[in-house]
Amino acid sequence: MKKFFRGILLIINIVFVVALLLSTMAGRLAPHQFPKISILSYGYFPLLLVNLIFIIIWLCLSRWEFLLSTATIVLRWSFVPLFFQVGGTTDADPTDHTLKVMTFNAHGFEGLDEDTLMTRDSGLVMFYQILRDEAPDVFCLQECFATSSNRLRDSLQQYGYIHQHGMHGSGRVSPVVIFSKYPFDQVFYADKSSKLYADLTKNGHSVRICAVHLDSYQLDVDDLHELEKISHAELDKSSARRILNKFKETTQTHEQEWNDQLKPLIEKTTIPLIIAGDFNDTPASYIYQQITHHLQDPYVEQGRGIGTTYHGPYPAYRIDYIFHSSQLQTMSYKRVKTNISDHYPIVAQFNFAD
Repeated sequence: MKKFFRGILLIINIVFVVALLLSTMAGRLAPHQFPKISILSYGYFPLLLVNLIFIIIWLCLSRWEFLLSTATIVLRWSFVPLFFQVGGTTDADPTDHTLKVMTFNAHGFEGLDEDTLMTRDSGLVMFYQILRDEAPDVFCLQECFATSSNRLRDSLQQYGYIHQHGMHGSGRVSPVVIFSKYPFDQVFYADKSSKLYADLTKNGHSVRICAVHLDSYQLDVDDLHELEKISHAELDKSSARRILNKFKETTQTHEQEWNDQLKPLIEKTTIPLIIAGDFNDTPASYIYQQITHHLQDPYVEQGRGIGTTYHGPYPAYRIDYIFHSSQLQTMSYKRVKTNISDHYPIVAQFNFAD
C-alpha cells in the first residue's frame, strides 16, 4: 500500500515538475504561437513553492525522489532572483549626478478595494506624503483620476513638479502621466494614450523617461469572484475557460505592444533610457524576458524581499517595473506600502555612469 501511494505521489510530483519547467519557457516562446505556455508564466512562483513542498515530503520519507524537484529548481535557478531578493539597498543619498524615479498605478487614488474605499481627496493627501518622503526627481502615474486635474497640477507644483505631460482635463482618465522637476526637452507618444516618453536633462545629464501602462486583463467583478473560488476548487469549466481566454488574449496583446512600440523605442534611443509603469505581467512572462534582454531591472540589482507590487483582490504579483539601460547604475530600489491603490509605488535611484 505504501508503494502504491508513493507511486501516486511521484506522478503528481512529475506533473508539477513539468509545469514548472514549462512556466519558465514562456519568456522564449511567442504568446501567439504558444498561448497556453504563456499563461503558465503566471504560475511560476506558486509552482516553485509546490516543488519545494515535494522536496520536504520526499526528504521526510528519506526517498531519492527529492532530487526531481531539486534538479528542476537548480536547472532554472536564474528565475528565483526575479521573484525574491535579499540584501538590497532601499535608500541612497542623492547627488547632482543621480536621478530618482518613481512609478505608481494610482487606481484613481480611491483605495485598495471596496473595503478600504476612500475619497480621491483623502487618497491624494496620502500620496502627497509619499512624494514628500521619497522626493523623486520624476515620477510616472497610471490610472490617474483626479477630481480636478488643475488642482492636482497646482498641488504638485508646490512640491517642485512644475513640468507634466499626459494629464487630461477634469473628470477624464489619464492612462499615463509624467511629472518632473526638470523641463522636458521634447515629448512623444508611442501610441495614442498608454505609452508616452519625454527627454529631460538634469545637471547636464540627458535621459529619456518612458511611462507605460500595458493592456490589462479586463477581469470584471464576476471573474474576480471566480478566481477566489480556486482555493476552494470550486471554479467551473465555463468560468475557467472565459478567464483563460482573457489571459491568452492579453498576453498576445502584450507581445504586439512589445514588437510594435517598446522594442523600436529601445532600439532607436541613444541616450540613457528608463521605462517605467504597470506591465500587467510577471517576471516569467514573455514581455519581461524580452525587455530584460535589452534593459536591466533594478529590483534584481538592489531589491529586497518578494517585491510584490500588485496586492488587489486576486493573486499578488510583481507586475510594476522600472527598467533602465546600461548607461545608468542602480543605487537603490524600494517598494512603498500603501492602501491608496491596489498597486504599490516603486522607487529607484540611478547614478549616471561615466
